[in-house]
Amino acid sequence: MTNKRKNSKLKRKMKGGNVPMDTGAPIVNESISTSPQTNPISRTVEGGNSSYAKYNDSVYVSVIMAIGLMGVLWFMISRSMIKHKYSEVLSYSLLAIGVFLSLSLIIFKGVRQITPSNSIIGAIKNMIFVAKYLTIRSVPGLLILVQLAVLCYIMYNHADYIFTSENIPRMFGIFNAITIVMILAQCWVWKDKVKEIMSNIKAPNNPMILPGFILAAILSGIAISQLYIILEYLKTDC
Repeated sequence: MTNKRKNSKLKRKMKGGNVPMDTGAPIVNESISTSPQTNPISRTVEGGNSSYAKYNDSVYVSVIMAIGLMGVLWFMISRSMIKHKYSEVLSYSLLAIGVFLSLSLIIFKGVRQITPSNSIIGAIKNMIFVAKYLTIRSVPGLLILVQLAVLCYIMYNHADYIFTSENIPRMFGIFNAITIVMILAQCWVWKDKVKEIMSNIKAPNNPMILPGFILAAILSGIAISQLYIILEYLKTDC
């Protein structure tokens, strides 16, 4: 009877759940998550990039194009509404600044491809590489820049006559308009070339682009020479 009473008491305790069972396993606190996905300390910036986004090269090309378009716009305004001294010089200078900045972008592109060197020979080789890189890829831009430099020189030397004279030869306006149109055509081709170099965007594959550029350069050169002749020798004879 005594043994039966002891067994019945033990069964009651086990049914009530008052006696914890020791299984020998460690107690884990489920409220603490050890997953690396939820641990803020384990988070890293993907790719190690900065928080500040880098501008694409196309943005710089667009800014340069805007500068050139400002030159063309001012050329039209100054010839029709707001005439002032050195108006042609300012217009052609803005175009030249745009072309010069595009050449600077190409130089920076070449500089990014060289390996820095501490030796004098290595530095000289890097300079030769950048010069070669610019020369091979920038012949159209250099040709446009030469034309604009000649135009700025001619218009600057005869700025007083262009601004004050009321008897400007009619052919001056014709050749001046031909010059700006031909230079714009060359700049349009050059713009696609700069985008191809800077942004790896393939320029339009048109077999007429190169002949058209050469023809525009020839016509521009002829018009520039006629402007020089008119302003130097035929100011009142045309």
